[in-house]
This record gives sequence, C-alpha cells and structure tokens, in this order.
Amino acid sequence: MLENHHQRRGDWDKAKTICVVTGHPGCGKTTYLLHYFQSKRFFYFTFKGLNEPLAEKLLAESITDKTGISVQGWAQCFAALSRSFRTIILDDLSVVLTSQAFKEAFYTHLIDNIYSRPFSVLLAEPADDVGGLADKVDKVSLGYFSIPEVMKLFPTLSKIDILGLCAVSGGIPGILKEYDPQCSFEDNLRSYLTRPSAFLSFMPELLSHYFRKPEVYHQILSAIAEGNLRVSEIGRANGFAYNKCDNYLSALVEHGLVRQDMTTIARGAPKTAYRLANSYYGIWHCHVYRNQTELQLGNAALVDAIVQRIIAEEVHAFHVERAFAFANAKTIRDLNLSFGINWRVDPRPVTVRVKGVPTTFDAIAKKGERAIFIKVLDDPAESCGRVMLERLRKAVDAVNVYYDSHLIIFSKRRFSDVAVAERARDASLTLVEVDRLKY
Repeated sequence: MLENHHQRRGDWDKAKTICVVTGHPGCGKTTYLLHYFQSKRFFYFTFKGLNEPLAEKLLAESITDKTGISVQGWAQCFAALSRSFRTIILDDLSVVLTSQAFKEAFYTHLIDNIYSRPFSVLLAEPADDVGGLADKVDKVSLGYFSIPEVMKLFPTLSKIDILGLCAVSGGIPGILKEYDPQCSFEDNLRSYLTRPSAFLSFMPELLSHYFRKPEVYHQILSAIAEGNLRVSEIGRANGFAYNKCDNYLSALVEHGLVRQDMTTIARGAPKTAYRLANSYYGIWHCHVYRNQTELQLGNAALVDAIVQRIIAEEVHAFHVERAFAFANAKTIRDLNLSFGINWRVDPRPVTVRVKGVPTTFDAIAKKGERAIFIKVLDDPAESCGRVMLERLRKAVDAVNVYYDSHLIIFSKRRFSDVAVAERARDASLTLVEVDRLKY
C-alpha cells in the first residue's frame, strides 16, 4: 500500500488522501519509514515528548534550518514544506491531533491541491484520531514480529528456542535486538533479568507513554496475567469497584494492550473474557512486576526460579495460545461448513482413557455427531511418531466412535515422517509446526 501511495497508483492520485502508518510504540514504524525512504530526499520531524506550542516552535525552527525560509506558525510551516519537499514524514502526532489550527493548515497546504501536493506520511498509534487531516485516510498497519519473521531473523535457532524467544519478547524489536543467538535460551533469559534490558524496561515505558497514572493499569494487567479474565474477578483481585474496573479495561482495550474475547461458560452462556494482547505483557506482569526490587538487588535464587518457570510453563502456554488461535481460524475457514462449529474453541483439557492409558486433549469441540480434537504436544522433543499417533487416534475413536472427527496436532518441532505420511493419506488429520503459527 505504501508503494502504491508513493507512486500515485490507483485512486491515490485523485482523492485528497494521506498515508498513515500505525502501530504500537516500539514496533519499528520510524525505522521502517526511514529505511524505506533512505535513498530519497525527504523531510522528517517527530513531535515526541512535545506539547503543542513547543511542537509548533521547533517545527518552524527545523523548517527554517533546512529550507532557508524563515517561518512561524503552522500555516507558514506547511506552506514552506509543500514548496521545498516532495516527501514529508511526521512522527508521533498524538500531541497535535487535537489542534484545529494544525489540522486546517495541514489540509490547506499539504492536501488541498492534488496536483502540487507532496507525498505525506504520518506515523500514529492505532487509537489516534486522524480525522480532519484529509478527505481520505489509507492506513498501513505494522505489528510486532510474527513467529515466521523471527525465524528469518534468527535462522540458526531451533524451533523450540524460536518459540521461547517469541513468547518472552512478544515480537517486540527492542527485546529481539538484545537476544544473543550464540548463547543458550536460558542464558539469554538470565541476561534479560540481571542487567538493564528492554525486557525489563519496555513494559513500564509503554504504560507511562499511554497513561498519567500507569500503576493502576499495571494492577489490572497483573490480575489478568494471573488468570482473572472477567471484570468481576479483575475488580476483586485489585479492590476496584465494577464500574471503575470496567473503565480501566476499556482504556486498555482502546490502546490495544488487552483484547476482548467471547467465551462460553459451563452453562452455555456467552461471556466476555479479557486477555492480554501480547505474551510479553503477561510474562512481565507474572515474573517481573512484583519482583522488581529483588531483581534490582541481584537476587540470584529468584532469577534462577523465574528462568526455570518461564522455560517450563510460559513457552508451552504461549504455544497453546497460538495453537488455539490457529485452530479457531481453521475451524472458521475450513471446518465450519462440515462441522457446524462456529464458536471460539477455548483450551479446556479433556483426558480420555483407553484400556487404562490416559490421553489428554487440550480441547474437544463437538456439534452433534461431529467433533474436532486439539492436541498440543507438551514435550519439545516429541515429533509424533507411530505410537503417539495411534494412541491419539484410539482416544478419538473412544470419544466419537463411528462419527466424523478431525484431529489437529501442534508440535514445537518437525513432525516424524510417519505422521507426515499419514497426513497425506488422511484428510481428517492436520499437523501444524511452529513456523505455521502467526503471531
């Protein structure tokens, strides 16, 4: 989309349009834009950390310095820019988006004349209101790195280490940048916890960026990370009244830190569940938030305990979450018509015994005579050989004998040749490796 705008393809050359690149802080918006335009002449200015009067003054000084034209005020600034640059990049717009004078000057001098206007790119956050800057806004959304993208960044890492890195980093570039592929995953975790690092500092900086009183929101996020998913549960965990807790959650949802999911409780009624939008948010609030003082004091025993818990629990929990995201997408896309299952499938372990041998599925979704069985392999070394596959199939038959069943198996490593061969012959079997999971 960005290239279409830049080359004035399609409707962009006619409509009074701006291109807005959105994404959360730290996702690499600025780096992406500056790299994209590195071989071209452009004007760049960031409003980060400024109030409106100071932003207006510093923008005028920057334009005067780069163009030799003495300007002051929004109107003169944008008039000079439109005459001097064909590409303009404005960053961190939040502080000026409520200024009517800014909007009017921007529209008049950078947008209104479709024949002479420059190519303007604005960098904003998802919740920013950019209305009034142009007749049409086309957005390019950037997110944190996905599992496949992290695999490309670290081609020598094993899949289980990739999965662990994605879990603890949340795909955040600053944390990924500090990972040393020459060291083990465990050593990198210990390094994250024992020295100044993006892993320790990014979460507090993110909440301070969004909220004047971030501590309240840390408490809300901590309660969710500890397994409280309903408004009432989150309120009780922090002592907040229902309406106050609901307001806090709405703000977190608006800024993309928390997501709302509809789940079905035991009685079958749909309920709203609140979940953290990024695995890093959860790991930070579970293992760092309440231990910041001890970590700063260098408590080696605590660091070792946190490292072991993350390796033993958090990486698999992340895999389960990604597995169910994939399973739900596949259910909606491929299996809905044949299975009629059109609700979200949540992790709800079910243990099946066949001749005394237990087999646990992470969830079983049933609709009449049809069912979908989901299994996320616990052992990072498990490749689902013949014995495991036969055991899973017998357990499926024990639950849904004679009826339609689909088995989805997720693995942290490459599947065995036996499993791959069976998948080729059996349309009711789906095998998913780590690199298939989108972040």
